[in-house]
Amino acid sequence: MNYFNYFTEIEEEFVKRRGSHILVSPLDWSLIETWQQRGIPLHVVLRGINTSFDSYDPGARRGRRINSLFYCQQEVEAGFLEYCESRVGGNRTADESNGDGLQKAKGISDQGAPFSRESIIAYLAEQRGILTRLCEVHEADPALAEASNRAVRRLDEIISDLRASAVVMHERIETDLTMIEELLLQGLRQSAGADVLEELKREGDQQLRAYRKGMEAEVYEQTRNNFVARKLRDRYRVPRLSLFYL
Repeated sequence: MNYFNYFTEIEEEFVKRRGSHILVSPLDWSLIETWQQRGIPLHVVLRGINTSFDSYDPGARRGRRINSLFYCQQEVEAGFLEYCESRVGGNRTADESNGDGLQKAKGISDQGAPFSRESIIAYLAEQRGILTRLCEVHEADPALAEASNRAVRRLDEIISDLRASAVVMHERIETDLTMIEELLLQGLRQSAGADVLEELKREGDQQLRAYRKGMEAEVYEQTRNNFVARKLRDRYRVPRLSLFYL
């Protein structure tokens, strides 16, 4: 991934989580450049940004907002340390000629896990193939084509890391896949347009009418959003990426 894409992905994730459009500062740009020069993978940085916002307590800070990427630096560094530790021994065993050492080392690390390394790689490669074809089918749709291309690049990075790592961290992978699904969903919303979204919301209201009185407002809103998201994925044939669907 080139520098422009690396910077853009990080900037967009930060702006999205912050909740208002504020461009990153030249100092933040320098921090991103440092992360790239040190070889911190994009998905590690994005995960660190999301973890930082998830743990942020505005009440404890008297309403002060996160205005700089430097607030996320510690989580990014912690994530990168975990990333490096997970790869210890991975490259060394991968070079063994007969492959027995690789299978033994990876078999131990995957022992007791819900999904094996091989099954996850095969699953993500299949979803990547579907998204690649989607890029071609919807080439004339800028929003969906861009989102699909970005998702493919992120999946490439995750698959590459899985092949090189000595340890498979399923929860971390799931977090990365959730972010990619949200990226795709954002592209679907832009592609569908306001009229289609309103139509799907009305359909969701109709479907949920009988249950609305017994639901909290927040639960109702989330359920309707999930309904709309499912309809959009079905309409454009966009696959789910979560390991839940493996």
